[in-house]
Amino acid sequence: MMRTPPSSPLAPPPAALSDARVAHLWRTRTVLALLRAGLGTHGDMAAWLERHPVLQAVLDDAADAGLDDLKLDEGIARLDALLSIQTHSALGRLQQSLGLDADGLSCWVAAALSDDDPRLAPVIDDLHGQGGRITRATLVSLCGPQTAALALQALHHAHALLADQRCWVADAALWALACGLPPPPGTWQHLPHSALPRLDELILPETWRQRLRAAAQQGHGMVQPAPQPPTSRGVCWLLRGSPGSGRHSLAAALAQSAGLGLVMPVIDASRALSDGTAHGTAHGAAHGAAHDTAHTPPAHASLCTAAVLLGAMPVLSLSPAPGERLQLPEPPLRLAHAPGQAPLMAVRLPRHGGLGMPGWDTRQIDLTPPDATERHRHWQRALGTDVPPEVLGLRLPRGTLHRVARAAQGEHMGTLDTLGTLGAQASPAWMATIVSHLEAQGRFALDGIARRMPDVRAEEALALPADAQDEFDALVARCRHRDALAEALPAAFGHASGVRALFKGASGTGKTLAARHLATALGRPLYRVDLAATVSKYIGETERNLERVFEAAESLDIVLLLDEGDALLAGRTQVGNATDRYANHETNYLLQRLEHYSGVLVVTTNAAERIDTAFSRRMDVTLDFPLPDALTRLALWQAHLGHLGPALHPEHHDDAAAAQWLDGLERVALRCALSGGQIRNAALHATLLALDGTGRIGPHELRLALEREYRKVGQQCPSLDEVF
Repeated sequence: MMRTPPSSPLAPPPAALSDARVAHLWRTRTVLALLRAGLGTHGDMAAWLERHPVLQAVLDDAADAGLDDLKLDEGIARLDALLSIQTHSALGRLQQSLGLDADGLSCWVAAALSDDDPRLAPVIDDLHGQGGRITRATLVSLCGPQTAALALQALHHAHALLADQRCWVADAALWALACGLPPPPGTWQHLPHSALPRLDELILPETWRQRLRAAAQQGHGMVQPAPQPPTSRGVCWLLRGSPGSGRHSLAAALAQSAGLGLVMPVIDASRALSDGTAHGTAHGAAHGAAHDTAHTPPAHASLCTAAVLLGAMPVLSLSPAPGERLQLPEPPLRLAHAPGQAPLMAVRLPRHGGLGMPGWDTRQIDLTPPDATERHRHWQRALGTDVPPEVLGLRLPRGTLHRVARAAQGEHMGTLDTLGTLGAQASPAWMATIVSHLEAQGRFALDGIARRMPDVRAEEALALPADAQDEFDALVARCRHRDALAEALPAAFGHASGVRALFKGASGTGKTLAARHLATALGRPLYRVDLAATVSKYIGETERNLERVFEAAESLDIVLLLDEGDALLAGRTQVGNATDRYANHETNYLLQRLEHYSGVLVVTTNAAERIDTAFSRRMDVTLDFPLPDALTRLALWQAHLGHLGPALHPEHHDDAAAAQWLDGLERVALRCALSGGQIRNAALHATLLALDGTGRIGPHELRLALEREYRKVGQQCPSLDEVF
């Protein structure tokens, strides 16, 4: 284990023994205590040494430690005196936190003996053990019934001692920490005090900094004399925010200010705190109430015990579903703390969901997204250069911003040097690198529930009537100037910085294409929500999936497309059964979530009348996509087939035929009132017929393609005589 630096209040004195050495002395002490228990039953020392030669090696080791010429009881007492002053060691902290005496802590050490040295297994078996594992009878013979009962209760509650049928075994991961080893893979992430940032090093809003500095000066909110009984109230910081909002860095700085390290599990602990979370949450949701679950999970107990052994502040990461309330039990032991301060822990939470913590004094900080000024400071620190407007326009949270900046630095150091000299405009290659890293994180965060839409190609023109094009241009401008607009408006307008747009119109009028053009104009990736994967029959899972989508989109500043949104935004119904009640609950969740959404969201629908009017009121921009007029249809026909002329291959090109072909397309545009999607399908089918036939797209191929499109919608194709 990395030792806490001298600047920490928990730093060991210069003469303190290492954790490994203290653990070795505890093993020696425990073996001697077991030998004493054996002699109390069968009092022949020579017989014990003859039957178990390993005991002679332990006695020799004790003699080398200065315990020679002492009786067994005297040697154990000498070791107890030496170990009692090792309060800065891992086992010393655990002993104090659990309130155990030397015999009580030896109960845990005894459970690990046979794993550390298999030669000691027969010794334990001779003292009522089974296969080298201790039993309750073993512990009673070691320290008496009362001490054994208290130790078993405390150690088992702390998850340090695990039940294995009639035997007890030491938790291997926790015992490794007690011996000074790093956390085993897949258990916890540990950062020592020396590796943590100070509060003054973080870029934070000044109001946060003042509050945190005051809390640190006051012992994080509670100044208490030490020592305190294990049931003393502690202080827990609830750090709410989206992924990448800086919760981890803030927790690390809080631990550093308290003189502690930081330890956190490598997996989310939410499922461990709720047994059957989805079912329970749904039950609460169906009744319009938050679901409350209360459990004492082993993962929570193990984390608290690991924090004591490491001299660190535990940090939990919980992800309750919207409307769900988790219950965090009191820790099974008094957490590590500096003298005069209360025990301290932190919980990373999303912006939704609740958390009950009986026995704790809670302090909450909502890590809202950084404004333009704070983002500018983060980019300057990350890049070490002036920051161009293109970069500042990325509305990224703190952690995501620094991760993307590090990735871009690794790939374009030369570009960054040039950027530092120019300072006015980022190179296209460098911006493309940043966007590519955002896309990679988006694919990871949205895998399975949203799909990346392709960028707009040069030939994919957006053909809109003049008034619709003006509205679309205004939407692009609003998205680009979200920060400046929020700062320019008075407080009466509120502080919502998201843009929610509703694209409505018949199928094939270009709604999805317009969303792609919007994302391209903003320089952002576009992701379309997969409704089939998002909507679940299990109550509460739809909200959980949607929240995952919204959080990821906000954290990565991507454009989100909710295609055929009327399927989710339908009007509320009269409650006639549980299904109606849940459907209305889902609608209420979406109403509240969209109101506070800070990203760019595009909702498309061809059935606007089905959308709840409350959703329509929450849309910032509504664009109508009418069926194209004749001029727009002609532009679409020319974009799809005009460049080909009457021939599919250049060797068949003829100027007169090309002019006749364009005239024919103009007549088709006048006679056939098709949508943009239908024109695209007809052009595709005509090209297919040409490839499968003569290799030429002529009147025959186009006529067949048009008739096919009209048949698909059950209509009669207009007469195409004398068109070409």
